[in-house]
Amino acid sequence: MKRKFALILSAVMAASSLPLTAYAANFKDINDVPWAGAETVINSVADKGLLSGYEDGTFRAKNNVTYCEAMQMVYNVLVKTGVAKSMDAVEAYAYMGTLDTYQVPKWAQMAVAYGLKNGIIDMQLVATKFAGGNTAATREDVALLFGNALGMYYDKEKDAAEAKKFADYWSISGERLVQIDLLKRLGVVSGDNYNNFNPKKNINRAEMAVMLNKTNGILTEGVEESGTITNITVNENKYYNFTVRMTQGGTENVMATLGQMPVYSGNTTQTVALSSLNKGDQVSLIRSGNSVIAMRVTKGSTAQSKYDMTGYVDSYKNDSLSFENENTGETVKYPIKSGAKIVVGGQTVTRTQLKTLLDDHYKEHAYAGIKTTIEREKKNGNYEDVTYIDELYITFTNEYTRVGEVKSFSTNSVNMKFIGSSSEGTYYFAANCEFYIGDTKSTAAALKKLADSGTVYVKVTVNADEKVSKVIMSEDTFDEGKKDTSRTYKVKSLNDKKLVVEENKETTTFTFGSTNPLDNITFYGYKNKDWENLGNVDKAEKFADDTDDTMYCKVVMNKSNKVTEIYLSTDKQAWNKTSDEKRERKGTVASIQNDVLKFKTSSVSYTMLDKYNTKDSDNTIKIGSTETQSKKLLTRLANDSAFELYAEIVADGNNKVTEVDARLTAATGKLVEYDQDKKRIKIETSGGEYELITTSKPKLTDEDDKKFTLDDIATSKYVGEEIKLGFNSSGVVNQFTLVNGPNVGSGLTKVSGIATSAANGLQVDGKSKAYSFLSERKMTLRVYGSPTESLDTVKKMIADPNVKVYVEAGLDDQERVETLNVYIREAAGELTSCDSDYIRIRTASGNKFSLDLPGKVKTCNVKGLKQEDLEDGNADNKGYTVKVVLTDAGVISSITG
Repeated sequence: MKRKFALILSAVMAASSLPLTAYAANFKDINDVPWAGAETVINSVADKGLLSGYEDGTFRAKNNVTYCEAMQMVYNVLVKTGVAKSMDAVEAYAYMGTLDTYQVPKWAQMAVAYGLKNGIIDMQLVATKFAGGNTAATREDVALLFGNALGMYYDKEKDAAEAKKFADYWSISGERLVQIDLLKRLGVVSGDNYNNFNPKKNINRAEMAVMLNKTNGILTEGVEESGTITNITVNENKYYNFTVRMTQGGTENVMATLGQMPVYSGNTTQTVALSSLNKGDQVSLIRSGNSVIAMRVTKGSTAQSKYDMTGYVDSYKNDSLSFENENTGETVKYPIKSGAKIVVGGQTVTRTQLKTLLDDHYKEHAYAGIKTTIEREKKNGNYEDVTYIDELYITFTNEYTRVGEVKSFSTNSVNMKFIGSSSEGTYYFAANCEFYIGDTKSTAAALKKLADSGTVYVKVTVNADEKVSKVIMSEDTFDEGKKDTSRTYKVKSLNDKKLVVEENKETTTFTFGSTNPLDNITFYGYKNKDWENLGNVDKAEKFADDTDDTMYCKVVMNKSNKVTEIYLSTDKQAWNKTSDEKRERKGTVASIQNDVLKFKTSSVSYTMLDKYNTKDSDNTIKIGSTETQSKKLLTRLANDSAFELYAEIVADGNNKVTEVDARLTAATGKLVEYDQDKKRIKIETSGGEYELITTSKPKLTDEDDKKFTLDDIATSKYVGEEIKLGFNSSGVVNQFTLVNGPNVGSGLTKVSGIATSAANGLQVDGKSKAYSFLSERKMTLRVYGSPTESLDTVKKMIADPNVKVYVEAGLDDQERVETLNVYIREAAGELTSCDSDYIRIRTASGNKFSLDLPGKVKTCNVKGLKQEDLEDGNADNKGYTVKVVLTDAGVISSITG
């Protein structure tokens, strides 16, 4: 019989190395979902990458889910929980031809191929329901997908007794009944208010979110089987055989090898010795596949209580044990109390035997868990507290792991700061050391590049020779060093002695002292919509007392169950909003899509804030290569393949970007204009035109400086030529390279200034000489500050006395305007409409013009008109008379009226 299992730790550990991005989805239509708790469930599955929203920020909970979408979601939850591996591309290729025949969308083919290979779906279902990719899935067919997926790990029962309890079970297709029964037993599905399953109804996105959330919980938290130990046999003091009478009937023989089978105390990650288990102890079995991988003591009179400290033995001398705390990296030394209990390898030993065993196993690591007691003793005439080891449990292992924040990384060693401590340690790599970024195999060079790009964390496996055999690097913290109680308490009282909290009318006390040293605890308070370090317990006490509102808290503990962090807030939802943790990241930007920034060297995604403050001196976004500072421009540069954009960011604990400092490091485009006096160069790429800042005298390449000068490039004969730009460390252009040389023979000369109207042309700076236009088809026209590309509109601007236009005209040999760059400097009139991109005005002459609206206008000084009104379009047709002033680059700098 196939056994049920739980990944209570193994799946969670595996998933912890995945580079997941965690941030709240906050869909703007979340309130459209009628049932309680919808927001939490939907945001949870979205944050885990199991189900996404739409580009406009909506979730659309009532939309039906297609068969292809359903299979993709099942595939997502299996892969992201670490239960299944991603489908191999070579294996998937065998299915692609058939899937193309049935017009299964490309984006779904990998998931559908996985489903076919693993028996979740069959080809008949693909041909009839997946074909075309648009068929809405029924509830019973989605249950088939989930049931077959979970059926790889949990037993199906042919009698389907639970499914038959649905009032409409008779309408469920016979071959679907056992899958629905399994899901009902696991708590994944339930009936409606009338106990109907409604098998033929289409499933919507809200219902799908519930199934994904519950399935994710099962695969990460597991379902354990309970029982009672009835017999124990031990061979060679190393191999244990436990006979367990299962609560639901039958017996289970569990084989456990010393040092390999973890046994947990209650609902904690604290391990206890195999030798501490006795007949009559109640346990739950934790499975992976058909194998028991761990046990949990749920009730037992002899079950060992949790350790005060765990670590690795450094030395044993003069009845004192020196060992390295695995959580802090610090080396501590305690005397062993007379009469102390000493257990090595599951057997009770004497002090002499302890020394002999440590000597015999000198090539191995001695992992120790200790319980301590404090004695009041008189020394040198004064009384002081002395900490003794009261119980000592040791197992030998060939390797151990350490986790910390990377301080420095080279190709032969890593220096890390241990989590929860100020201590640091350096570890050297073995010759055959393996390197990973998350769960992907990599190289030492790639890890060094990632380490140099910002804050990263590392887990090293140290072998018996004290050399590192495996390195795993991640941009997210490894969760093994601490655990969040995941419970929100009400604070009853807080002082330097203890924290008293209440949950469901039950009181819990966290006592500070030797078991929870205050020096090792960091207190945080939620202020001004952000988490702040409160400094010490006195300030934390004041923070808790200085309010009449209910104070809530969360407590974080390390593996030894010592408190490391306490979070205080009067806002019960504060933990869902932000985190105090700030991280830095730097490197070349790969893309910014839908406000999500990704680096080329990073697997983590960072969310850009909706708005950036560009008025203050401490701008949260800076682009060193330009004068304009906006998220719109940053996004354009990041996604334009002609540029290489380098950025240094600061993000909060939810990977939301709070600061951006960016600069270009390379660019290629067609030359539009080089202005030596203004130290500006304009280039055109496939993404549009850009004006960039240059140094006073950019260098030419060695070959180019013999062919032409900067003065030559400033003439119009180079317009349209491909040019490569080099940048200094501030992002300012400091080098030109013309790819093909000058555009010889263009014959253009250039005039510039404020334009006035002339017959079929223009005059410049009020001079009487007029220049006629070539036909619009033959002219090259660029307009800055407005979306227009029409020569007729430009003529109206030049002729309108309420609009000031600066032009740069390139003339042919007959002094006709062949190229024309138009810069709107001022425009005055009635504001008729606006949105996030444009502001539209009607001048006194009756002309209507649209002007580009940046993310922020430096000055908006019109009575009753606010910046957000402009961006949201709330200023439309309200009769505002305004004057708009633009910069030389065609960006609005002020709106007055």
